[in-house]
Amino acid sequence: MANVERLTKRLEKMESWIEENGSGPTLNNFNWLIDVIKGNDQRMHEMDRQNNMFRELFQEYMTEKEMLEEWDTWLMEKQNAVQEQKTEEDSEKDKKE
Repeated sequence: MANVERLTKRLEKMESWIEENGSGPTLNNFNWLIDVIKGNDQRMHEMDRQNNMFRELFQEYMTEKEMLEEWDTWLMEKQNAVQEQKTEEDSEKDKKE
């Protein structure tokens, strides 16, 4: 209940500020920032959707061309190479210390 009272007080302060200042530049800037955040959120969701669609198409293509096993092998080799490189870098850091 205390949260509702606190939020009500904040809302009343915002409403009184808007009445005092009208729709001046500060309020316009605030509205612009909200629009930018909404736009960024929409673009992020669209990029996620496109990324998922691409992933599904890639998976389908690799399955149809019977290349999925080769792809998995290649990824494992890359992953092992990165892990070995990181291990070497860590051992070099230990030697310097």
